[in-house]
Amino acid sequence: MEKIPAESRNSNGFTLVEMMVALFIFAMLSVAGVVMLRSAVDSDEATADKLGEMAEMQRFVSLMEADLSQTLPRTYRDVRGDRMPALASETGGAEKALLKFTRGGQSNINGHARSNLERVEYRLQDGKLERWRYRMTDGGSIDQPAVLISNIGSFELRFRDKRGQWSSRWETERLTDLPRAIEMQFEQEGRRYRHLFLVGTGYL
Repeated sequence: MEKIPAESRNSNGFTLVEMMVALFIFAMLSVAGVVMLRSAVDSDEATADKLGEMAEMQRFVSLMEADLSQTLPRTYRDVRGDRMPALASETGGAEKALLKFTRGGQSNINGHARSNLERVEYRLQDGKLERWRYRMTDGGSIDQPAVLISNIGSFELRFRDKRGQWSSRWETERLTDLPRAIEMQFEQEGRRYRHLFLVGTGYL
């Protein structure tokens, strides 16, 4: 009986050791692929979150600039009919407004018979900076707030008066007085932000 050479027997298939080595290499490549895919997904999620935060902050800054640049030295009357200052800043509770003032330039898309003035308030509640708007400049009801930014820690305001002095409280000599500028500083998720806004520049 003719014997089959050893080289011929080995060339017809893989040995058990070779199969185990191949499976080990395949498993390592699979694990590496999963790790790389997970890393890419995590990176995409982190980038999307960061872009969302940047967009939220940019919307907030743009809206504050639009509101404060068009602030008017116009007083208003509250629900009791008392005359109130053109710009005020309150402290001491969730119902208090960090800023309250009247601005011009309100759009009238629907063509309703109404003024182009708008009275707005900014409030800080449960770590959220909210913008409230009144339907009428004097008295009137107030709409549901729009949340501008969230997760706010400490929040500070400073006001620059006509003499160029900065103060943490806005105290007016006349009810129609407006600050020249307002500085905002706050913390959000461990980061410190500082924004400076000019007041009434849209009507200078």
